[in-house]
Amino acid sequence: MGALVPVAWGAIWQSQDWALTGKLSGATGYDSNLTLARDGPGDMFVQARPELSFLRRNSGTEFHVDTAITASEFINGRQPGQTDLLFSATYGYPFAPDVFPLYRSIVAWQRTSEPDQYLGQRVQHDRASITGEGFVSLSGKLGLRGDVDAYVDEYEERTLNSNSRWRAFAGLAYEKRPGLQTSVNLGFARGRSRPNGRELGAAPVRSNEFYFTGKFRGEITPKITGNAYAGVGHVRYKGGYTNRYTLPVAGADLTWSVNPRRTVVLAAYSGADYAPDGQAVDTGRAFLSLTNVIVGSWQYTLRGGPTRTVFRREVKQSTDYSWEGGTEFAYAPSNRFRVGLGLMAGTHDSDVRERQYNRYVFTLDSSYRF
Repeated sequence: MGALVPVAWGAIWQSQDWALTGKLSGATGYDSNLTLARDGPGDMFVQARPELSFLRRNSGTEFHVDTAITASEFINGRQPGQTDLLFSATYGYPFAPDVFPLYRSIVAWQRTSEPDQYLGQRVQHDRASITGEGFVSLSGKLGLRGDVDAYVDEYEERTLNSNSRWRAFAGLAYEKRPGLQTSVNLGFARGRSRPNGRELGAAPVRSNEFYFTGKFRGEITPKITGNAYAGVGHVRYKGGYTNRYTLPVAGADLTWSVNPRRTVVLAAYSGADYAPDGQAVDTGRAFLSLTNVIVGSWQYTLRGGPTRTVFRREVKQSTDYSWEGGTEFAYAPSNRFRVGLGLMAGTHDSDVRERQYNRYVFTLDSSYRF
Protein backbone atom coordinates (compact mmCIF):
# COMPACT_ATOMS: atom_id res chain seq x y z
CA MET A 1 0.00 0.00 0.00
CA GLY A 2 1.25 3.47 -0.83
CA ALA A 3 1.78 6.29 1.62
CA LEU A 4 -0.98 8.70 2.41
CA VAL A 5 -0.88 12.01 0.52
CA PRO A 6 -2.51 15.24 1.56
CA VAL A 7 -4.52 15.74 -1.64
CA ALA A 8 -8.29 15.69 -1.72
CA TRP A 9 -10.56 15.31 -4.75
CA GLY A 10 -13.51 14.98 -2.40
CA ALA A 11 -13.80 15.06 1.35
CA ILE A 12 -15.79 13.66 4.25
CA TRP A 13 -15.80 17.21 5.61
CA GLN A 14 -14.09 20.42 4.57
CA SER A 15 -14.02 24.15 5.20
CA GLN A 16 -12.07 26.95 3.60
CA ASP A 17 -8.93 26.05 5.56
CA TRP A 18 -9.27 22.39 6.64
CA ALA A 19 -10.44 19.05 5.29
CA LEU A 20 -11.00 15.50 6.49
CA THR A 21 -10.53 12.98 3.69
CA GLY A 22 -10.65 9.19 3.58
CA LYS A 23 -9.63 6.21 1.53
CA LEU A 24 -10.87 2.62 1.69
CA SER A 25 -8.72 -0.10 0.15
CA GLY A 26 -9.23 -3.83 -0.09
CA ALA A 27 -7.24 -6.72 -1.52
CA THR A 28 -7.38 -10.47 -1.96
CA GLY A 29 -4.91 -12.91 -3.42
CA TYR A 30 -2.41 -15.67 -2.76
CA ASP A 31 1.03 -15.46 -1.10
CA SER A 32 3.22 -18.54 -1.66
CA ASN A 33 5.55 -17.77 1.28
CA LEU A 34 3.93 -15.97 4.20
CA THR A 35 7.02 -16.07 6.44
CA LEU A 36 9.88 -15.59 3.93
CA ALA A 37 11.42 -18.88 5.09
CA ARG A 38 12.94 -21.73 3.08
CA ASP A 39 9.78 -23.84 3.46
CA GLY A 40 7.39 -21.07 4.44
CA PRO A 41 3.64 -21.78 4.18
CA GLY A 42 1.44 -20.31 1.45
CA ASP A 43 -2.17 -19.21 1.78
CA MET A 44 -4.90 -17.08 0.29
CA PHE A 45 -5.59 -13.80 2.08
CA VAL A 46 -8.08 -10.97 2.31
CA GLN A 47 -7.17 -7.49 3.48
CA ALA A 48 -8.98 -4.25 4.31
CA ARG A 49 -7.38 -0.86 4.92
CA PRO A 50 -9.36 2.25 5.92
CA GLU A 51 -7.39 5.52 6.02
CA LEU A 52 -8.16 9.03 7.28
CA SER A 53 -6.31 12.31 6.69
CA PHE A 54 -6.87 15.64 8.41
CA LEU A 55 -5.13 18.38 6.45
CA ARG A 56 -4.61 22.09 5.95
CA ARG A 57 -6.05 23.56 2.73
CA ASN A 58 -5.27 26.69 0.71
CA SER A 59 -2.21 27.50 2.78
CA GLY A 60 1.49 28.09 2.42
CA THR A 61 1.98 25.74 5.38
CA GLU A 62 2.00 21.97 4.92
CA PHE A 63 0.16 20.20 7.71
CA HIS A 64 -1.58 16.82 7.69
CA VAL A 65 -2.27 14.03 10.17
CA ASP A 66 -2.76 10.55 8.69
CA THR A 67 -3.90 7.28 10.22
CA ALA A 68 -4.56 3.83 8.79
CA ILE A 69 -5.60 0.38 9.97
CA THR A 70 -4.77 -2.73 7.91
CA ALA A 71 -6.62 -5.93 8.83
CA SER A 72 -5.45 -9.20 7.22
CA GLU A 73 -6.95 -12.68 7.40
CA PHE A 74 -5.55 -15.90 5.95
CA ILE A 75 -8.23 -18.19 4.51
CA ASN A 76 -6.76 -21.56 5.57
CA GLY A 77 -5.34 -20.32 8.88
CA ARG A 78 -1.71 -20.99 8.01
CA GLN A 79 -0.82 -17.79 9.82
CA PRO A 80 -2.90 -15.96 12.45
CA GLY A 81 -4.84 -12.89 11.41
CA GLN A 82 -3.19 -9.56 12.10
CA THR A 83 -4.04 -5.88 12.48
CA ASP A 84 -1.41 -3.29 11.57
CA LEU A 85 -1.66 0.33 12.71
CA LEU A 86 -0.12 3.52 11.32
CA PHE A 87 -0.12 7.12 12.52
CA SER A 88 1.88 10.03 11.14
CA ALA A 89 1.91 13.83 11.27
CA THR A 90 3.72 16.20 8.90
CA TYR A 91 4.44 19.90 9.29
CA GLY A 92 6.42 22.12 6.93
CA TYR A 93 6.85 25.69 5.72
CA PRO A 94 6.74 27.08 3.09
CA PHE A 95 4.61 24.69 1.03
CA ALA A 96 4.57 25.51 -2.68
CA PRO A 97 5.71 23.97 -5.98
CA ASP A 98 9.45 24.28 -6.69
CA VAL A 99 10.12 25.82 -3.26
CA PHE A 100 12.41 24.12 -0.73
CA PRO A 101 10.97 24.24 2.81
CA LEU A 102 12.77 26.28 5.42
CA TYR A 103 11.77 23.58 7.89
CA ARG A 104 9.82 20.34 7.75
CA SER A 105 9.23 17.48 10.19
CA ILE A 106 7.47 14.11 10.18
CA VAL A 107 6.51 12.07 13.26
CA ALA A 108 5.28 8.50 12.76
CA TRP A 109 4.35 5.40 14.75
CA GLN A 110 3.63 1.98 13.26
CA ARG A 111 2.71 -1.46 14.59
CA THR A 112 3.17 -4.19 12.03
CA SER A 113 3.54 -7.97 11.74
CA GLU A 114 5.03 -8.15 8.27
CA PRO A 115 7.31 -11.14 7.48
CA ASP A 116 11.02 -10.62 8.15
CA GLN A 117 13.43 -12.07 5.61
CA TYR A 118 16.25 -12.29 8.18
CA LEU A 119 14.14 -14.28 10.68
CA GLY A 120 11.94 -16.36 8.37
CA GLN A 121 8.81 -15.55 10.36
CA ARG A 122 6.19 -12.86 10.98
CA VAL A 123 7.09 -10.87 14.09
CA GLN A 124 5.12 -8.03 15.63
CA HIS A 125 7.08 -4.88 16.39
CA ASP A 126 6.38 -1.21 17.11
CA ARG A 127 8.42 1.45 15.35
CA ALA A 128 8.41 5.14 16.24
CA SER A 129 10.33 7.63 14.09
CA ILE A 130 10.92 11.33 13.62
CA THR A 131 12.61 13.24 10.82
CA GLY A 132 13.28 16.93 10.44
CA GLU A 133 15.10 19.41 8.24
CA GLY A 134 15.86 23.12 8.40
CA PHE A 135 17.52 25.79 6.28
CA VAL A 136 19.23 29.06 7.19
CA SER A 137 20.11 31.47 4.38
CA LEU A 138 23.63 32.93 4.52
CA SER A 139 23.76 35.13 1.44
CA GLY A 140 22.40 34.98 -2.07
CA LYS A 141 22.18 31.34 -3.12
CA LEU A 142 24.20 29.94 -0.19
CA GLY A 143 22.78 28.55 3.03
CA LEU A 144 23.17 26.01 5.80
CA ARG A 145 20.92 22.96 5.78
CA GLY A 146 20.52 20.50 8.63
CA ASP A 147 18.77 17.11 8.70
CA VAL A 148 18.02 14.83 11.65
CA ASP A 149 16.21 11.53 11.96
CA ALA A 150 15.73 8.95 14.69
CA TYR A 151 13.83 5.73 15.29
CA VAL A 152 13.08 3.20 18.03
CA ASP A 153 12.07 -0.30 16.92
CA GLU A 154 10.64 -2.52 19.67
CA TYR A 155 10.29 -6.28 19.04
CA GLU A 156 8.06 -8.30 21.35
CA GLU A 157 9.90 -11.63 21.34
CA ARG A 158 12.41 -12.27 24.14
CA THR A 159 14.96 -13.73 21.73
CA LEU A 160 15.11 -10.52 19.66
CA ASN A 161 16.44 -7.01 20.24
CA SER A 162 15.08 -3.51 20.63
CA ASN A 163 16.93 -1.27 18.17
CA SER A 164 17.33 2.51 18.15
CA ARG A 165 19.34 4.98 16.10
CA TRP A 166 19.64 8.70 15.50
CA ARG A 167 21.49 10.64 12.79
CA ALA A 168 22.31 14.32 12.27
CA PHE A 169 23.69 15.98 9.13
CA ALA A 170 24.80 19.57 8.54
CA GLY A 171 25.90 20.94 5.21
CA LEU A 172 26.57 23.92 2.99
CA ALA A 173 23.80 24.21 0.40
CA TYR A 174 23.88 26.06 -2.92
CA GLU A 175 20.76 26.79 -4.96
CA LYS A 176 22.16 26.55 -8.47
CA ARG A 177 18.85 27.75 -9.90
CA PRO A 178 15.28 27.95 -8.62
CA GLY A 179 14.14 24.40 -7.92
CA LEU A 180 17.61 22.77 -7.83
CA GLN A 181 19.75 22.63 -4.70
CA THR A 182 23.11 20.93 -4.12
CA SER A 183 24.95 20.45 -0.84
CA VAL A 184 27.99 18.89 0.82
CA ASN A 185 27.30 17.39 4.23
CA LEU A 186 28.96 15.99 7.33
CA GLY A 187 27.00 13.54 9.45
CA PHE A 188 27.16 11.65 12.73
CA ALA A 189 24.97 8.79 13.92
CA ARG A 190 24.68 6.67 17.05
CA GLY A 191 22.79 3.41 17.36
CA ARG A 192 22.04 0.74 19.96
CA SER A 193 20.73 -2.82 19.79
CA ARG A 194 19.58 -4.07 23.21
CA PRO A 195 18.57 -7.73 23.75
CA ASN A 196 15.05 -8.13 25.14
CA GLY A 197 16.01 -11.20 27.15
CA ARG A 198 19.02 -10.03 29.14
CA GLU A 199 18.90 -13.29 31.10
CA LEU A 200 19.99 -15.08 27.90
CA GLY A 201 23.48 -13.62 28.34
CA ALA A 202 23.69 -11.29 25.34
CA ALA A 203 25.00 -7.74 25.84
CA PRO A 204 23.84 -4.53 24.14
CA VAL A 205 25.71 -3.33 21.06
CA ARG A 206 26.39 0.37 20.37
CA SER A 207 27.56 2.01 17.16
CA ASN A 208 29.14 5.35 16.26
CA GLU A 209 28.97 6.41 12.61
CA PHE A 210 30.64 9.23 10.65
CA TYR A 211 29.59 10.31 7.14
CA PHE A 212 30.57 12.65 4.32
CA THR A 213 28.08 13.03 1.47
CA GLY A 214 27.21 15.13 -1.55
CA LYS A 215 23.52 15.64 -2.35
CA PHE A 216 21.24 17.25 -4.88
CA ARG A 217 17.47 17.67 -4.82
CA GLY A 218 14.74 19.21 -6.94
CA GLU A 219 14.33 19.53 -10.70
CA ILE A 220 17.51 18.13 -12.21
CA THR A 221 16.20 18.49 -15.76
CA PRO A 222 12.77 19.53 -17.05
CA LYS A 223 11.79 15.82 -16.99
CA ILE A 224 13.78 14.41 -14.03
CA THR A 225 12.98 15.38 -10.42
CA GLY A 226 13.81 14.01 -6.98
CA ASN A 227 16.86 13.72 -4.79
CA ALA A 228 20.06 11.70 -4.65
CA TYR A 229 23.16 11.53 -2.48
CA ALA A 230 26.45 9.63 -2.39
CA GLY A 231 29.44 9.50 -0.09
CA VAL A 232 31.38 7.43 2.39
CA GLY A 233 30.77 6.33 5.97
CA HIS A 234 32.79 4.81 8.81
CA VAL A 235 31.05 2.65 11.43
CA ARG A 236 32.40 1.40 14.78
CA TYR A 237 30.63 -1.18 16.96
CA LYS A 238 31.36 -1.96 20.60
CA GLY A 239 29.68 -3.74 23.51
CA GLY A 240 28.27 -7.18 22.68
CA TYR A 241 30.78 -7.36 19.83
CA THR A 242 33.42 -5.03 18.38
CA ASN A 243 34.01 -4.20 14.73
CA ARG A 244 34.75 -1.27 12.46
CA TYR A 245 34.65 -0.77 8.71
CA THR A 246 34.31 1.89 6.01
CA LEU A 247 31.49 1.63 3.50
CA PRO A 248 30.03 3.57 0.58
CA VAL A 249 26.65 5.20 1.24
CA ALA A 250 24.19 6.33 -1.41
CA GLY A 251 20.53 6.86 -2.02
CA ALA A 252 18.19 8.09 -4.72
CA ASP A 253 14.52 8.76 -5.29
CA LEU A 254 14.22 10.00 -8.88
CA THR A 255 11.23 10.35 -11.20
CA TRP A 256 11.66 10.61 -14.97
CA SER A 257 8.55 11.82 -16.80
CA VAL A 258 9.44 10.37 -20.20
CA ASN A 259 6.23 11.74 -21.74
CA PRO A 260 2.64 12.30 -20.57
CA ARG A 261 1.99 8.54 -20.79
CA ARG A 262 5.21 7.04 -19.37
CA THR A 263 6.95 7.54 -16.03
CA VAL A 264 10.12 5.85 -14.72
CA VAL A 265 11.01 5.85 -11.00
CA LEU A 266 14.37 4.85 -9.54
CA ALA A 267 14.72 4.16 -5.80
CA ALA A 268 18.09 3.10 -4.37
CA TYR A 269 19.80 2.90 -0.97
CA SER A 270 22.98 1.67 0.68
CA GLY A 271 24.01 2.00 4.31
CA ALA A 272 24.33 0.39 7.75
CA ASP A 273 21.70 -0.60 10.31
CA TYR A 274 20.77 -3.39 12.76
CA ALA A 275 18.91 -6.64 12.11
CA PRO A 276 16.16 -7.67 14.59
CA ASP A 277 18.58 -10.12 16.27
CA GLY A 278 21.27 -7.46 16.77
CA GLN A 279 23.60 -8.26 13.88
CA ALA A 280 25.17 -5.33 12.04
CA VAL A 281 23.64 -5.05 8.58
CA ASP A 282 25.16 -3.42 5.50
CA THR A 283 22.45 -3.22 2.83
CA GLY A 284 22.43 -2.08 -0.80
CA ARG A 285 19.29 -2.12 -2.89
CA ALA A 286 17.94 -0.67 -6.13
CA PHE A 287 14.42 -0.64 -7.52
CA LEU A 288 13.22 0.54 -10.93
CA SER A 289 9.62 0.90 -12.08
CA LEU A 290 7.96 1.89 -15.34
CA THR A 291 4.33 3.04 -15.46
CA ASN A 292 2.71 3.29 -18.88
CA VAL A 293 -0.80 4.51 -19.68
CA ILE A 294 -2.10 2.11 -22.34
CA VAL A 295 -5.29 3.88 -23.32
CA GLY A 296 -7.79 6.00 -21.43
CA SER A 297 -7.94 4.89 -17.80
CA TRP A 298 -5.90 1.70 -18.29
CA GLN A 299 -2.24 1.43 -17.33
CA TYR A 300 0.42 -1.14 -16.50
CA THR A 301 3.46 -1.00 -14.24
CA LEU A 302 6.66 -3.05 -14.43
CA ARG A 303 9.00 -3.02 -11.43
CA GLY A 304 11.99 -4.90 -10.10
CA GLY A 305 15.46 -4.76 -8.62
CA PRO A 306 18.21 -6.49 -6.60
CA THR A 307 19.24 -6.34 -2.92
CA ARG A 308 22.56 -7.31 -1.34
CA THR A 309 22.87 -7.64 2.45
CA VAL A 310 25.99 -8.38 4.51
CA PHE A 311 25.61 -9.47 8.17
CA ARG A 312 28.46 -8.90 10.62
CA ARG A 313 29.45 -9.25 14.24
CA GLU A 314 33.20 -9.43 14.95
CA VAL A 315 33.58 -10.82 11.42
CA LYS A 316 31.27 -11.27 8.47
CA GLN A 317 28.53 -13.79 9.29
CA SER A 318 26.79 -14.17 5.94
CA THR A 319 25.84 -12.47 2.66
CA ASP A 320 22.36 -12.50 1.13
CA TYR A 321 21.35 -11.71 -2.45
CA SER A 322 17.76 -11.27 -3.57
CA TRP A 323 15.86 -10.20 -6.65
CA GLU A 324 12.26 -9.10 -6.83
CA GLY A 325 10.14 -8.16 -9.84
CA GLY A 326 6.52 -7.83 -10.79
CA THR A 327 3.83 -6.31 -12.95
CA GLU A 328 0.43 -4.74 -12.38
CA PHE A 329 -2.48 -3.85 -14.66
CA ALA A 330 -4.75 -1.14 -13.27
CA TYR A 331 -7.97 0.64 -14.20
CA ALA A 332 -8.43 4.15 -12.74
CA PRO A 333 -11.39 5.95 -14.32
CA SER A 334 -11.02 8.85 -11.86
CA ASN A 335 -8.87 10.11 -9.01
CA ARG A 336 -11.34 8.53 -6.59
CA PHE A 337 -11.52 4.90 -7.77
CA ARG A 338 -8.87 2.38 -8.77
CA VAL A 339 -8.69 -1.39 -9.27
CA GLY A 340 -5.55 -3.40 -10.01
CA LEU A 341 -4.37 -6.92 -10.77
CA GLY A 342 -0.78 -7.71 -9.84
CA LEU A 343 1.84 -10.47 -9.81
CA MET A 344 5.14 -10.33 -7.90
CA ALA A 345 7.91 -12.94 -7.85
CA GLY A 346 11.18 -13.03 -5.98
CA THR A 347 14.12 -15.21 -5.07
CA HIS A 348 16.46 -14.99 -2.07
CA ASP A 349 19.88 -16.64 -1.87
CA SER A 350 22.07 -16.73 1.24
CA ASP A 351 25.11 -18.34 2.82
CA VAL A 352 22.63 -19.50 5.49
CA ARG A 353 20.54 -22.32 4.03
CA GLU A 354 17.44 -21.48 6.10
CA ARG A 355 17.28 -18.01 4.48
CA GLN A 356 17.12 -19.35 0.92
CA TYR A 357 13.61 -19.14 -0.50
CA ASN A 358 11.39 -18.32 -3.47
CA ARG A 359 8.13 -16.39 -3.35
CA TYR A 360 5.34 -15.20 -5.61
CA VAL A 361 2.28 -13.13 -4.73
CA PHE A 362 -0.89 -12.68 -6.77
CA THR A 363 -3.22 -9.80 -5.78
CA LEU A 364 -6.50 -8.22 -6.82
CA ASP A 365 -6.98 -4.88 -5.08
CA SER A 366 -9.15 -1.78 -5.26
CA SER A 367 -9.42 1.59 -3.53
CA TYR A 368 -11.88 4.44 -3.25
CA ARG A 369 -11.21 7.98 -2.01
CA PHE A 370 -13.95 9.97 -0.33
